[in-house]
Amino acid sequence: MTAHSFLPVVARVLLAAALLPLTGCANFRKLGRDLKFIDETSVITCRITNADRFPRVYGLVIEWDRETDKVLSADFAKVGEIGVFGFFVERAENQYLIAFSDRNGNRIYDSGEPAWIHSDASGAPAPVAIDPETKKARVSGSLSTTTKLPEDLLKAAREFKGARTAEEAASGYRIPVDLGTIADLDEPRFSSKTGSDGLWKPASFPMESGIGIYFLGKYDPKKTPVLFVYGAAGSPQDWRTFFERIDRTKYQPWFYFYPTGARLDQMGTALNNGVQILQAHYGFKKLHVVAHSMGGLVSRAFVVKNVIEDEQPYIQRFVTISTPWQGHAAAQMGIDMAPSVVPSWYDMKTDSDFQKDVFSRRLKGRVDHLLVYGHVPKGNKPLEEQTDGTVAVKSELSPAAVKDAVRVSGYEADHVGILSKDEVIREVFGFLGQGAE
Repeated sequence: MTAHSFLPVVARVLLAAALLPLTGCANFRKLGRDLKFIDETSVITCRITNADRFPRVYGLVIEWDRETDKVLSADFAKVGEIGVFGFFVERAENQYLIAFSDRNGNRIYDSGEPAWIHSDASGAPAPVAIDPETKKARVSGSLSTTTKLPEDLLKAAREFKGARTAEEAASGYRIPVDLGTIADLDEPRFSSKTGSDGLWKPASFPMESGIGIYFLGKYDPKKTPVLFVYGAAGSPQDWRTFFERIDRTKYQPWFYFYPTGARLDQMGTALNNGVQILQAHYGFKKLHVVAHSMGGLVSRAFVVKNVIEDEQPYIQRFVTISTPWQGHAAAQMGIDMAPSVVPSWYDMKTDSDFQKDVFSRRLKGRVDHLLVYGHVPKGNKPLEEQTDGTVAVKSELSPAAVKDAVRVSGYEADHVGILSKDEVIREVFGFLGQGAE
């Protein structure tokens, strides 16, 4: 099928919305491969709580069949200071999770090096239990010099590796998780091109580019973190003007880097987990959240989980810009007619279950929400019939969202241009407490 032959059916609707960019059937082929991969794999994530105390920490997942004493697959990841790592695995059974500090720098575990292995209630090494419904597992542990890794497992792993390098033996399904890593905004992976990959490759994107919460400078306990969340097919570079204008003497800008093609609740949960790990590590007392477009929905899911479900007190200000609170009609068209469906489209269709869920609990009285919307006047159309060139004003001004906000402000601006509009930037920073420039 060519892009041209597909155009009369649904592409003209998708092309009309920057929310759902279509560049031809190559995107759908990439998407189809990723959806198959997601369907056939599970995800394991882990945090080593004392990784910052040891040099060169590695995390490993080893599929070990104890009956045959054979290792069937293995992968490894370099673990950062915060201690988080993750993997896709092809089978849910017999996955053993290990971490160790490579003190001598030879990239293999040697007896006596600080280590950890996932264990059962009795303390015996055991495979990770992966939830059969969510196909996910999340565990934690700490390195210790008293931990002894099972010799039969190590022997089977050495036989599996053979003469190959660690990279050659690895499955290559590691998920680089960065929390608190200082980013260079001009890195290619933070570009708009990679943002498009995040929509069309929800599984490949995190393996190739990573996922996490990045800092633009060294953490400073005297400065309030402001977390920025981009929207569908967006990138951290969307926030460049905000990053240039933010008062670095008072605030430290962070951004969430994630695949926008993934289910929105999953991305909200991942964001909540990451923020809570960072808060436990750094102990910050206050956090502001600023989101654009679909990022507002992801962020609201995160804020609800953090503030209401987990009863955390540090989120005080929440700003959303041009968010389609009631979804987008093109998402339903994509679901109905596209050869493969981007997972986030299910949450972005008009009045989806996800949208209803994120408004089932109120934030007002707990978190102050500034709702900013844009519109491009067209003829004599009343405001409720206008759009910002991408999102309908009716969706931006969903009654549930308006009711839960402490302030609603509208601007004549299109969906992307609103992020560089002086008046918008001044109002957002004023709302956060930066004051007029």
